[in-house]
Amino acid sequence: MAQFKGTIYLSTALFTEQRFGSEATNRVIAALPEEDQQVLRDVTAIGWYPTAPIMAFHRKLDELYGSGDLALCVEVGKFSAEWTLNAVLKMFLRFRTPNWLMERSSSLWVRFHDSGRWEILEDPNVPLLARLHDFKVRDEAFCARFQGWLHGAIELTGGKEAHVTHPRCACKGGRFCEFNGRWK
Repeated sequence: MAQFKGTIYLSTALFTEQRFGSEATNRVIAALPEEDQQVLRDVTAIGWYPTAPIMAFHRKLDELYGSGDLALCVEVGKFSAEWTLNAVLKMFLRFRTPNWLMERSSSLWVRFHDSGRWEILEDPNVPLLARLHDFKVRDEAFCARFQGWLHGAIELTGGKEAHVTHPRCACKGGRFCEFNGRWK
């Protein structure tokens, strides 16, 4: 079973409270199965947790407060990038560029996920061409969140007018997930 670092859930809960009010997180949790509720009530930043309850929270959040198209998960990802990078890695990001961050993204990946391999590819036509291999989570809500995280990370490191796409997806039968990013 794949696991996430607790910060993935905690940033989502913080987003939920800031965007929808102090009771919104509890409303989403209450709408989940009891076993998921038990896991999410005791999450700490440094712990590792099963991905299923965390992704169930994302899907329920999108159902209750979004439009059901996972666009809210993209917003969660952008917020998470800002929260994580400013809270955890702030000193490392000062005066850095999107290229610098993406070159080091493989080492960042393993800090928050216990499966998957993040690969950056060279392509003169695309500033960011990256693939996620062997990730045990197959959930389009995660892909939307991660697309938003990349967008937020690019902007935090100085990329203007960032645009991130997800043209290949393991959830849709692909061998890997692919993300492309452009910015000024």
